Amino acid sequence: MELFFQQVLNGLTLGGIYSLVALGLTLVYGILHVPNFAHGAFYMVGAFVSFHLMVAWGLNYWVAMAGAALCVAALATLAERLVFHPLRNASGLHPMIAAIGLLLFLEAGAQAIWGADFHRMPTPYGGMVEVAGVTAPVQRLLIIGAAFALMLALHRTATVPRWWASTPTASPC
Repeated sequence: MELFFQQVLNGLTLGGIYSLVALGLTLVYGILHVPNFAHGAFYMVGAFVSFHLMVAWGLNYWVAMAGAALCVAALATLAERLVFHPLRNASGLHPMIAAIGLLLFLEAGAQAIWGADFHRMPTPYGGMVEVAGVTAPVQRLLIIGAAFALMLALHRTATVPRWWASTPTASPC
């Protein structure tokens, strides 16, 4: 039974990570109206930048995460201006092909800079929690909690304005 609960925890962790990636992909699609196939590559660049900032420059975990977020935001802005914006009025296939090209470009760039080997990033959350024979790393619990919190926050911000708009007496306008 312990193995079952351990696998449930692993599934929740992986599902939380997938939901966070899907949340970002959905938000980008809602703005650009293009399925950005390079979305995962931006996550990869952020992970490698944070790894580099921690290992090569010796920065704190959270400072490296903020630096990686700024780097990815700048890279995404550059990609939007140089790749997606010129194709805004093109047919539906052209932006998708550009997104796949951007994906390949980012993957090749990361491989050229950091190599193709596996890298382990140091984490400040190395603690373990054990409940009823199930061992859970603190970092996994934080991932699960963050995924649920962001999904709830998105649900609240997406449904409350619609409720206000459909209820004349509750509308603030």
